[in-house]
Amino acid sequence: MVLLAVFGFEVMRVQGQAAVLRSDPEAVLTTPALRRTAVARGGPVYQRYCSSCHGAEGKGDHGGGVPDFSDGTHLYGQGRVAEIEEIARHGIRADDKQGFDLASMPAFGTAHPYKAEPLPSLTPGQMEDITQYLLAFTGRATRPDAAQRGGALYRDYGGCYDCHGYNGEGDDAIGAPALTDEVWLYGHGSHDDIYRTLEHGRAGMSPAFGRVLNADQLRDVAVYVASLEPSNAKPAGPR
Repeated sequence: MVLLAVFGFEVMRVQGQAAVLRSDPEAVLTTPALRRTAVARGGPVYQRYCSSCHGAEGKGDHGGGVPDFSDGTHLYGQGRVAEIEEIARHGIRADDKQGFDLASMPAFGTAHPYKAEPLPSLTPGQMEDITQYLLAFTGRATRPDAAQRGGALYRDYGGCYDCHGYNGEGDDAIGAPALTDEVWLYGHGSHDDIYRTLEHGRAGMSPAFGRVLNADQLRDVAVYVASLEPSNAKPAGPR
């Protein structure tokens, strides 16, 4: 009888996991039984492969530019399960042809700011002006004249608006963050944080786990990560 019970439980477990993989990824997150299965299995996968960078609770690391999974903002895409699954599979700047590698933040304080195309360097004064302009979005500019000059530089200089948008709205298709809010990937949006990013550039990397994790694990960890966002409250429904 014990063996039969164990066998029956294993059959149910396998069937439950198969249902997770067959279902629409977004439906898994909103279907209680599927969500429980995926989150229960995805949690250990996350802790083993993701927590060393993103933290045990998914809070990220501002010092290293590691995104917070629990703040409701998304650098790439809209935080959909399918999008997270693809990032986990192919990575970001991870030498995977299907991964995200369309843009990185140029290092404008160097002689050759960007490898993908020729961009001129910026002087310290120009970087200060753009820093003041970006601070002005949240009412923190201390030099209005510099902010005005910085706005002109930002709008007239393709290296800025081509990625971040003409009004600083960002572009989640290429991982260019919005510059108009108070959510920051590197640091906390201080004057020095912004200036440092302009001067030295940024190019964060996320590994491609497609050869490490199987399809079940990729789906499970994607659902688990999506579940960390506050707006994805646990759905009501039958157990």
